[in-house]
Amino acid sequence: MLVAVGVSAPDATPDAEPVFAASCIGYCKHPTNAGKVFRWGVESWRQEFEKGAFSTHWQSDHPEGVGQQNGMLTIKAESDSGTVKVWPDDQSAVYGRWEARVRAVEKSDDGQPYRFTWQLVPIGGDSCGANTIVLASYVPGAARAVGAVRTLPNHAFVYQRPLDLRSRAWHTYAVEVAHDHISWFVDTRVIRTERRPEALTGVKYRPQFTMEAPAETEMRASWMQMDWVRYYTLKRPNAKSIEVPQMSHKTYTPTTC
Repeated sequence: MLVAVGVSAPDATPDAEPVFAASCIGYCKHPTNAGKVFRWGVESWRQEFEKGAFSTHWQSDHPEGVGQQNGMLTIKAESDSGTVKVWPDDQSAVYGRWEARVRAVEKSDDGQPYRFTWQLVPIGGDSCGANTIVLASYVPGAARAVGAVRTLPNHAFVYQRPLDLRSRAWHTYAVEVAHDHISWFVDTRVIRTERRPEALTGVKYRPQFTMEAPAETEMRASWMQMDWVRYYTLKRPNAKSIEVPQMSHKTYTPTTC
């Protein structure tokens, strides 16, 4: 979460950047977004959660736990909530760049931890777990965040990134989806670019945040918070190279529908 510098109105000092609270952990320096580093231009769609009422375009299978709090999209899951999914109904695209600043907040030490996932899912259904792009997925306290793209019949292209994933630690994850590649970004740096045809689906995606719980399991009450969520088109080319190692190619077993 950001704390404004000084007491002037934001538009009175347009060049002043906010500073991070001393309690901020994770990635707490500017710029926070790959969009600025790679010069993606003006966002085509953005949600900042700072002013006005919470948008009715945010949907969930547990709507009672979703809202706007202290300038953040906040998803609250209790010990018995089960898996919670949240998505906007007014943003989807085949190609483009999606980015969000995300953290997990554990509110209890009891129960099993939720798995927190920031992903793109096909608007026409995920084909039994396939055709999804995972920007980041982790359990609080894990040593690494995991990202992936899964395609039929059983392809999984995966990255793992060492990060500070303690409860309350902020990180920014982005993905660029083009007709000939997918690139993953963590904390403003491009870390993987995948060009193999098996990874490229051409389906239409929407963003989704998921707190995943195994069935019939007592979970650790937690929140998932997004400082902002943004989408950019591919109109502007990257200002820096995205030539980095490709993903690890594995196989997976599609879930039963």
